[in-house]
Amino acid sequence: MKFPYTPLALAAWMAGALLAAALAPAACQADQKPDKRFTLTVAPVYIFSTNSDANASNPPPPGYVPLGYTHDNPVVDTIRFDYGLDFAITKGWHLYYSHGNAAYELGRITTIPSTIPGVNYSFVSGSLFDYTDTYGTSYALPQGVGISVSYFSHQRSDATGLCLNQKQCVDPATGIKFANPLSINSHGWDFGANYSFGPDTRIGKLLTVTFDADYYVRPSTPPPGAALGGLPNWVGNTWEFPWSITTKIPVLPDKTIVPTFTYISLPVLYQDSAVPEAYRGIVWGFSKTFSPNVTFSYTNFNLQSCRCIERVPAPDNLRLAWGELKLDLHTSF
Repeated sequence: MKFPYTPLALAAWMAGALLAAALAPAACQADQKPDKRFTLTVAPVYIFSTNSDANASNPPPPGYVPLGYTHDNPVVDTIRFDYGLDFAITKGWHLYYSHGNAAYELGRITTIPSTIPGVNYSFVSGSLFDYTDTYGTSYALPQGVGISVSYFSHQRSDATGLCLNQKQCVDPATGIKFANPLSINSHGWDFGANYSFGPDTRIGKLLTVTFDADYYVRPSTPPPGAALGGLPNWVGNTWEFPWSITTKIPVLPDKTIVPTFTYISLPVLYQDSAVPEAYRGIVWGFSKTFSPNVTFSYTNFNLQSCRCIERVPAPDNLRLAWGELKLDLHTSF
């Protein structure tokens, strides 16, 4: 069975969109010289599962044979470190690099095809650990508009001990690492725009929309074991178009606390597939600013794919949910 994968690209894409929004000062200040050029961020993040059916220790439905992870890390409960560096050319024009992590498990899948008559399988993934490196530039335009261009590289570092779709595997006989040809790595260019609008509140404009055009750089021929997704031929370099709408919720008297609620549409395309996994879902949370150098945030992700993935037959789909507690530590110089 080919392992059904899920998107870290969400975390990197959302981070890029929110970064662009955060870097959007008033238009009259956009081209002024900044007081300090560099901002270094280090952010410990605690990532934990909120999936109700991701752990294989929960019994599958009657009549199903369980499949899935080895037992080294069945459910996400981990600490990772995000980090990044921003260089301000002007107050509105920035260059940046970021390294972001995500970890999650799939919800239980009970429509795994079987070649054995009378046998049905129930699949859970165990923990999936991903990271994305992003190199980009952003600029603040007048009237609440921000634009950005970035290069992204997404990798899966571990799939709970199984050599499935992670970046590297280990030969069990020799212990030697080798590059996995079925890695879900993806890379390419993101062209993004965001627009903040609506009534002014104590925490800023009420609404922000983002739109991205992602150009995926892909092999011209399918790698071994690639999934065509029902298409007659392979798809090389191509475009996908994520978007989101976010509202800030100005219900608290303390303007250093910013609750947010986001609806997101997120097609994600990996190197070993010809068709994207089309995700949609809700992202909500809040941030608390303690000082210009310290911000705490909680973010809750709840996503599901369309019921259109050949390797996960309908009515099943890919479902994932996780939470992140993050402490952003900044220093400028």
